[in-house]
Amino acid sequence: MLFKTTAILAAALVPLLPAQAQDTPTPQAPSETAALEAAVVEHRLDNGWTFLLLPREGAPVASFHTYIDVGGIFEDDGATGMAHMFEHMAFKGSDRIGTTDWEAESKLLDEVERAYQAYEAAKGVAEPGELAALRSSFEEAQAAAAVPIASEEFTRLLEEAGGATTLNASTSAEETRYMVSLPSNRIELWCWLERERFHRPVLREFYKEREAVKEERRMRVDSSPFGALLESLYATAFTTHPYRRPVIGYADDLDHFTRTEAEAFYAKHYGVRRFVTSIVGDIDPKTLVPMLERYFGDLPAGPEPTTVDVVEPEQTEQRRVEVEFPAMPVLMMAWHIPALSAPDYPALEIGLYTFATAQTSRLQTSLVRTSGIAAQVGAATGLPGDRHPNLALVFGVPSNGASLGDLESAIDAELESFLASGPTEAELEAARTVSRAGLLRSLRDDSELAAQLCEWQSKSGDWRNLFRRTAEYRDITAEQVRSAMQRYLQPTGRTVATLVPPAPQPDAQPTEEQ
Repeated sequence: MLFKTTAILAAALVPLLPAQAQDTPTPQAPSETAALEAAVVEHRLDNGWTFLLLPREGAPVASFHTYIDVGGIFEDDGATGMAHMFEHMAFKGSDRIGTTDWEAESKLLDEVERAYQAYEAAKGVAEPGELAALRSSFEEAQAAAAVPIASEEFTRLLEEAGGATTLNASTSAEETRYMVSLPSNRIELWCWLERERFHRPVLREFYKEREAVKEERRMRVDSSPFGALLESLYATAFTTHPYRRPVIGYADDLDHFTRTEAEAFYAKHYGVRRFVTSIVGDIDPKTLVPMLERYFGDLPAGPEPTTVDVVEPEQTEQRRVEVEFPAMPVLMMAWHIPALSAPDYPALEIGLYTFATAQTSRLQTSLVRTSGIAAQVGAATGLPGDRHPNLALVFGVPSNGASLGDLESAIDAELESFLASGPTEAELEAARTVSRAGLLRSLRDDSELAAQLCEWQSKSGDWRNLFRRTAEYRDITAEQVRSAMQRYLQPTGRTVATLVPPAPQPDAQPTEEQ
């Protein structure tokens, strides 16, 4: 996961830049990693909720990270974006948080749903005047339901407790995450709020929040050259696996799914047996474990977790997709690679770092600094996720005067050379050092460590694999890198996505009348 990108490559490809290569490697001693691993206390409730507790000396602060094994790949066709909606809805509170009068609000929320369902059912059937009246009734019901809402109360409680700068959440293809850091004397407040969030959730302001998500899609995909290109890349590279669908959802789905459908999705997927929570910092597991049992031990496990058993068919020929967008041209080349837990994965990370990500990589040296054919190049693994077989990406932005075809040919030539010889010993040693240092450095931050413990537990089945990965980076050989790159980065398994500006339109010719 060292070179994994965010789900949306919107911020000018910054997540793919080799930031760690610009730092002086400062790897920790192996004994420090062993001490961290030995200090982790794993506690699983009878209902299946797993807690990973790691006491660390330092400031009187604890970092909380709850990882829920529900992301975009678990959604049904026609309901894409639902998991992301719950990222938003999980801050709306419960029947005790976020309302001034729950009894009245619950009735008003039911009226909102009835009004919305009537309005949706009438589309394409009712006369325009009748449809406008139903729309008006729906808007009036929403306005009435807003009156008893104590807006942002859940968020305010955490911010006032000291979590203002650390409160966050995210959704990916595979998981939804909720994180915050609080003073360690506010641990019990976190327990109460987390129980309320997941045991008694109220999907208030659902349609208002759905509009916010639609706007988010417009910004991240419809108005973003990189977001639009990535969405097309995934849809082309994957033919059957749900990785092909956007986490934020298709626009048409966001226009139509309902609160009733969202409640059914929650009931189906959000049993606490799918939850992993890490708490790292100023904590005492001896006193914390009984508190966790008291607050969470009686929650229902929920239904048996669903799984994604779809196997993407082997790609046997190159695929191409072109996206027209008023922006600078971009080239993306993606190959199918195995999941995070596969033996080849670390070698692929090291290989792509050496080939395209490091400041001294083959592509940086040849195409950016020497020939100048590229303004920017980079690489990543783990797109759009890494629990299942996923994509390795190499991208490039041509310099002024160079074409996308020129850039593609230049990358192909460098890749052919790299696959034939593999990395040099000097390249490999630098990559191994930076890879281990980057991973070890991230473990110094309590919040980042909490996040990684959750992710490795959920995706690999054992949080200890986080610490084992450092040794895997250290022991990788040049032949392992060459072999892995040669096995997976073949032309027949490649998908090429290009972003091209619209062709200039000829000036309109005046008519005889003009």
